[in-house]
Amino acid sequence: MSTAVPASPGVRSDAQIIGLVAIAHATSHFFHLILAPLFPWIKPAFGLSYAELGLLMTVFFVVSCVVQALSGFLVDRVGARPVLFAGLGLLAASAGWLSLAQSYEALIAGAVIAGLGNGVFHPVDYTLLNHRVSAPRLGHAFSMHSLSGTLGWAAAPLFLVGITELAGWRVALACACALALAVLALIIIFRDRLADDEVRDAVHPAAQTAQAGKPAAAGGESALAFLKLPQVWLCWGFFLMSTAALAGIQSFAPTALTQVYGIPLSLATAAITAYMLCNAAGILCGGFMVGKLGTHDKMMAASLAVSGLMSFTVATGLPRSWCPCSPA
Repeated sequence: MSTAVPASPGVRSDAQIIGLVAIAHATSHFFHLILAPLFPWIKPAFGLSYAELGLLMTVFFVVSCVVQALSGFLVDRVGARPVLFAGLGLLAASAGWLSLAQSYEALIAGAVIAGLGNGVFHPVDYTLLNHRVSAPRLGHAFSMHSLSGTLGWAAAPLFLVGITELAGWRVALACACALALAVLALIIIFRDRLADDEVRDAVHPAAQTAQAGKPAAAGGESALAFLKLPQVWLCWGFFLMSTAALAGIQSFAPTALTQVYGIPLSLATAAITAYMLCNAAGILCGGFMVGKLGTHDKMMAASLAVSGLMSFTVATGLPRSWCPCSPA
């Protein structure tokens, strides 16, 4: 007697899952910039140096890095959904805490809380997408995942600076807290869409069969044996350097643009939003180009060369004469 295999999810079900995960991921990336756009107001409010401001971002990303490495084990143990709830709750708590901060130490604590919340999202997101989205649409799922993160980056400066100019930076952080709580409420309402217990076996039965037919690793090879591969470290180094460069642009470009070009802070912030929107467009175009051309290494090298040249040109102040908003 054969056992019926549940049908794979339809387009509507996949779209709902991808949408929910994308919204959560966008919120995570929004909170990457929960402090950086507010540096021009936080710096005088607390009498901080740029080094102290930079330490806030370092604390946030170091905590995120450690939590991201550990939360994968937690997701395997308790499931992705409760960890996602905790991550969104911590992000909301961090914004609420920061809105009430009265000292630099309180800002550091807020950065730690935000890092704890942010660190869970990639293990959670990829687990949910792999478990809940049918195989033919996984490529679209991962594309939307990356795109949503970039849009979260793009939205943060406009959201935070816009509210700050109207009502102050503390109100802006309180609104960010409300935003995270709204996303958490949405995820809780549609929590049944994100149940990840034993779903992958139904969605990808062929993968389960293939895995069951594989022999055990010879000689009891460690699960960490992949760390011996040079490709792993090359990819890790590339990701490390590109992330460091992106974090630097996100954190300090608005302040640098106001000092180098003498433009209003609102315009400098809008420039970063435009940068992130163009980044999102690049993600979409890159996916099609890779599918058509297949020359990954050449495309990456050319893109990085153009980006580096443009960044250097902007940093030197050479385009100052082209900017109508700059003083003569």
